[in-house]
Amino acid sequence: MTVITDERLVHEALQGSIEAFEELIERYQRLVFTIAYRMTGHREEAEDISQEVFITLYRKLYQFDTSRKFPPWLQRITVNTCITHLRKKNKVVMLNFDETWSNRNQLFPTANYEDPAAVYDQKELMAEIWDAVRQMPENYRAMIVLRYQLELTNQEIADSLGISRENVEVRMHRARKSLRKILLHRQAERREQDELSASR
Repeated sequence: MTVITDERLVHEALQGSIEAFEELIERYQRLVFTIAYRMTGHREEAEDISQEVFITLYRKLYQFDTSRKFPPWLQRITVNTCITHLRKKNKVVMLNFDETWSNRNQLFPTANYEDPAAVYDQKELMAEIWDAVRQMPENYRAMIVLRYQLELTNQEIADSLGISRENVEVRMHRARKSLRKILLHRQAERREQDELSASR
């Protein structure tokens, strides 16, 4: 059985095929929801954003360049919708950047699945990291989500956001520093609380 390409589905949807558009939704609703959920941290908000994304997609489908890949274009619509949503809610936290650098393993370390305690600690750590991600400025938050949640390359992120790969590298560097700063600040706060508790 021949799989119909995304581009063909777009063409058919533009010709009035509701079935073709529904197939696009079926193919990409998980991707859209994943981005929205990681950007907002709330399931209901992510569901609302997902609905808005597909409404926007339907309205702007005629703008899609069928000589290009469909997923990056949809990812761009999704990220932009998330950023607009977050800015309306004034959830932005602007941070100064320090010079610390963190690579992927430092941000998202691998758990030892043979040790149940380590698995639990890993889940706690991941929850804290994603909570910290949601405190970041939206543009940097998008960088982290696309790179570490969707595992896109810098070039794929560039295609998704409509910017150069060099620009992605700069933003990614700053996003990592921003995230690391939040995590270090939280760590320092916990240390202070532990010291206060111990002194009582």
